[in-house]
This record gives sequence, C-alpha cells and structure tokens, in this order.
Amino acid sequence: MLVKNCEFMDEITLALENIEYKLRKLIERNRHLLHRIAELEKLNEQLHDEIRLKTDGNARLREELIAVKSAKSLEGMDKSMAKQKINELLREIEKSTVLLNR
Repeated sequence: MLVKNCEFMDEITLALENIEYKLRKLIERNRHLLHRIAELEKLNEQLHDEIRLKTDGNARLREELIAVKSAKSLEGMDKSMAKQKINELLREIEKSTVLLNR
C-alpha cells in the first residue's frame, strides 16, 4: 500500500510539474503577445498620423490645382470677361461657405 501511495504521489508531482511548465509557457506567451499588441498599437497610431498628413497635403494640392485652373481659365480674356469670371467664382465660394456653415 505504501508503494502505491508513493507511485500515486509521484504521478501527482509529475502532473503538477507539467501544469507549472505549461503555465509558465502561457505566461511567457501572454507577455510576448502584450508586447506585440503595444507595438501594433503604436504602428497603427503612426499610420493614422501619416494618413492625416497625406489627407491634409492632398487637400492643399487640390486647392492649388483649383487656383491654377482658375488662373489658366482667365488667361487671354479681356478685363471685363475676367472680372465676370472672378465674380462667378466668388459667388460659388459664397454658396459653398453657406452650405458649410449649415
């Protein structure tokens, strides 16, 4: 009976050691994953910042393009036609401003 108790205790000890080993592995894996999550969150924020910068740059380039197109459309016109075109553009800007303020 004593031999059976010793064998049973050895089995329990082995099982506990196996559980402890697996637990240590899980804890280490968890630490690794938490570190990776932090890295990915930092990268995600950097990419969002980059998108914001590129979107702002894109908006500025669109504004410049509109200005260049407007300037080219005025080339070769006489003064009265140019003034008329400028007034049309100003009316469009005012309408856009009104819509934006709603």
